[in-house]
Amino acid sequence: MSDIITSKNLDDVIESNKKIRDDVIRLVNETKVRFNTSVVTSADRFAFKILKENNLIQMPVEDKYFGGAIIVKGNLRIPIINTAQPRVYQYFVAWHEIYHLFYDNNIKNETHEVKIDMEINERMADYFAANMILGNVYDYYYSLEDENFIDRIIKCMDVYKAPYKAVLIQLYEDALLKYNDSNLRKSILNNFDNQPENLIGKFEELGLDCELVKPSFIFDTGDLEKRIVKNINGNPEVTYHEDNYKHFLNIKRTVKKLVEDLSYDNR
Repeated sequence: MSDIITSKNLDDVIESNKKIRDDVIRLVNETKVRFNTSVVTSADRFAFKILKENNLIQMPVEDKYFGGAIIVKGNLRIPIINTAQPRVYQYFVAWHEIYHLFYDNNIKNETHEVKIDMEINERMADYFAANMILGNVYDYYYSLEDENFIDRIIKCMDVYKAPYKAVLIQLYEDALLKYNDSNLRKSILNNFDNQPENLIGKFEELGLDCELVKPSFIFDTGDLEKRIVKNINGNPEVTYHEDNYKHFLNIKRTVKKLVEDLSYDNR
């Protein structure tokens, strides 16, 4: 398993960001031009629009570390989002998966799993996701009048719909590379590994919409099955459409079992 990003390796993460920043910004700009012809202004809705046009399956899986996956079978790539995770993680995972779907040529395994906690070897995808979601977090952070550091971070999470660590990494990068803000860096290092356990309670305490930090539990296979059947009927001589359909049915059975297990556990 790759190393999880913690306060101890945060400086290494920023060094990695410096090396890939130009490439990531280029991909961010390309994504906005290539996919946002409808001018969707909400980053989370934009991400799900892209994924739904590319075979997205949404399903709840009771695994606190599992954010989603990309299943690869021949020419077919199916992104999966775990809707048992809080929405704030779903949105980030969505952009993470978009990077792998369109810009990662190294995905060849049948399943590429996306963890909720950030891993160093996923830096390119995570940095891409952060840049699709986050704006000028540093200025917004200092525009807040809250004296409590955690309260400010929670409000940043709310505005940008971004996970705790994603907000802190971006703030740390700006504090280190742009503003030489040693006080902010110290606060981030002291709190990086201590995300509040009860995010719902913190959101409610600050008068924020806590739906962002709750799961959606959506189960939706989209229109992938209809499109595969249409391709089979339209091109009966092409065998890989039939293979894709068999693979899809296998995925569907797996998804169904996961949902049944979840329902049983919640009785």
